[in-house]
Order: sequence, then structure tokens, then C-alpha cells
Amino acid sequence: MVSLATIKEQLVYEIGNPREYITPDCVADFTTVHLEQVGHDRVGMSGVKGTPATSSYKVSISYLDGYTAIGTLTYAWPEALEKARAADAILRTRLNDLGLHFDEVRTEFLGHNACHGPLAPAGPELNEVVLRVGVRGHDYDAVERFGKEIAPLVLTGPPAVTGFAGGRPKPGEVIAYWPALIPKDVMSPRIEVTEV
Repeated sequence: MVSLATIKEQLVYEIGNPREYITPDCVADFTTVHLEQVGHDRVGMSGVKGTPATSSYKVSISYLDGYTAIGTLTYAWPEALEKARAADAILRTRLNDLGLHFDEVRTEFLGHNACHGPLAPAGPELNEVVLRVGVRGHDYDAVERFGKEIAPLVLTGPPAVTGFAGGRPKPGEVIAYWPALIPKDVMSPRIEVTEV
């Protein structure tokens, strides 16, 4: 649908300062925009003012910034939370004893009905807790080894565990984002159209 509402929403989406919206061609002042519905799915725009273009292009750069892996285990009553905390401590000790280093290790305890669904009665003590542990780092081998160290908790960790159906967590790439400015005088923009 092309309407005054949808166009206005797009104009203000992530623009920052509406008086100084930087484009490759100019710095637009969106407070001067006049919009008019001119037909079905047609909106006219006029009156836009602005200032000359900046001396730089905005560039969005993506790059490989390491690896991540996330594993989960579900612990059941009694003492579900205590079991999940104990499993987390065992896992962290294993990782430390192996000399594995990560930029971040994050543990979350999610709970209530992850295993038994509606059969899990509400009460003062959690019936089930999902232990969710994730690591992020630049050493692929360390992140991969994390997956091999969480798996043994199924048999060698606290009792009443399930939820490892997905198998060992595998490392996935972390793609980071870096916004930057590049001087226009060092760039030669060109458009290439390729048929596939």
C-alpha cells in the first residue's frame, strides 16, 4: 500500500535528525516535505529543501568477528534451578581447566514448562529450568570444543536432564557491522548491471 501513512512511516524510519538527513546527493531537510495522495497507491512529494552533499559517503561494512555457539539442557523437579546452576558451574570449570578463553560466556536460566508443558503445575518451586549457555570468541577451535564439553553433562552432570535433541552446538560465524565515512574524492562510483 502506498499511502500518506506508509510514506510518512518510511520517511522517518531510522533517520536521526529530520532536518539533516544525509544522502549521497544532498543533506535533505525532511521538515520541509509536502506529501499529497494523488491517486491509488500514488503519493506526490514536493517542497523538499536541503543543503549541498557532504564530502563523504556513508558506508556499511560487515566483517567476520569471531564465532558463537549456544547449547541448552532442561532440568526437571526437584531442585531444577539448583541442578541447572550446578551444571553451569561444572561446564565453566571444564572450560577453564581446558584453558579455553572466550570473549563472552553467557548463562540464562529459563523456566516453568519447557519439558512437561501444561502438565507442569505452577508453584513456589520451578518444575523445570532450561539451562542455556552461549559462548562467543575468535578461536574457532575453542568455540567448537565448548559444544563437546556441554554434551557430556547429559550423562555426567546433575540428574533429571533432557532437551539435548539438537545435538552438540556447532560454531556459527559472528558477522559484525561497522558504519564508516569514506571521502568522496577517493571513490569512483559505478553501476554494473548483470543479467543472470
